[in-house]
Amino acid sequence: MSRPVDSAMRFKHLPNQLSLFRMGVIPLILLLYPLGFKSLQLFSALLFALAAISDWLDGYIARKYYAESKLGAILDPIADKMLTGTALILLANSQAVWAWMAGFLLARELGMSGLRLVAQQQGIVIQVSTLGKVKTLLLDLALVCLLVNYPLWGLPFREIGMISIWLALGVSLYSAWQYIREFMGQARF
Repeated sequence: MSRPVDSAMRFKHLPNQLSLFRMGVIPLILLLYPLGFKSLQLFSALLFALAAISDWLDGYIARKYYAESKLGAILDPIADKMLTGTALILLANSQAVWAWMAGFLLARELGMSGLRLVAQQQGIVIQVSTLGKVKTLLLDLALVCLLVNYPLWGLPFREIGMISIWLALGVSLYSAWQYIREFMGQARF
């Protein structure tokens, strides 16, 4: 007779599997979206939305079921940056967003990842702020809407996306400044 599996053990690897799922949808989005068919672009947007939701879900599961791991701490932000970067590049290429805007957002994402690595080397932990979470939510909403980029189900996806991406850009730059300020206050040079 087998023993009942502890719920924490059942979910132990799920957060990392969700991060790998996010990485796995990237080639599909990269191949399908540029073909230009509205149905494939909608499918790409849905894949992106599902992947973005999996980001929130993996963090929730990892904390709730004590399934946090060193691998997950590395894999999760890499998957997030890869997914976000993919969408930004595709949107800039299709001229749904300006290249400079995509560049600022991507540079901010990569810059903050680099800052966290430098902080970690000095034993400084820079926690994700509420503003950082708001930025992620706004950016994910913007990217989904702009991947669709046309009215659908009575909703103005392009307009929602453009408003969201401008808000995400503002929050991105402000939260980056906060993270840098926090790091500089603790750093040893």
